[in-house]
Amino acid sequence: MNKIIRIIAIPVVVLWLASCTVSRVYPVRYYEENKLKLHETETLYGQATKNKALAIAISNLDFSSLSLELKTDTVRYIYDFDWAEPRMQDTLLRYGYDTSLVTRILENMRTMRSTWINSMDHYIDGKKQNLFFISAPVRQFSIFPPMQKRKYYLFNFYRQPQYYDAEGRLLDKRKLKQLRKINNEIFYRINDRVCYTISGKFR
Repeated sequence: MNKIIRIIAIPVVVLWLASCTVSRVYPVRYYEENKLKLHETETLYGQATKNKALAIAISNLDFSSLSLELKTDTVRYIYDFDWAEPRMQDTLLRYGYDTSLVTRILENMRTMRSTWINSMDHYIDGKKQNLFFISAPVRQFSIFPPMQKRKYYLFNFYRQPQYYDAEGRLLDKRKLKQLRKINNEIFYRINDRVCYTISGKFR
């Protein structure tokens, strides 16, 4: 009896471990499949946030609600909305955002199944730089869904080409071979300007 249980248990455990593993092939495939929309969104976001910072989070995977993080020099406001409700447009106008640009960004996010868009400042060789980043939930198969923690593809879009090591890992400086970690995550090369990681956090 115990032998039968072991025979059954081993393949079940193997399947469970495999279902929890996310291949690094898939974020590259996601990027290639959504490349035009991703870079269009990067451009739209740059235009929409030229004078005012903005972060967008999709609250659930059916895309029925979202959160907008509107930032001024001194205060950060977070508003929750149902998808495309008129109150959202009124709020954006009130804070001086271009509603047509934000609407196009939201449409792209829904098309790409993206759940988070933001930007942040960083420093390279003492010079202030800005990067755009976007995340999307990983589509994972699991034979035990309640036991599986959702993972996300996080993509960073830099304005300038970056340095990577022989394994494609993002570096702080080419000569020092020091990895650049963001929120303790290692990022991998897609091209000179775009890299990704797979994380248990969506931002």
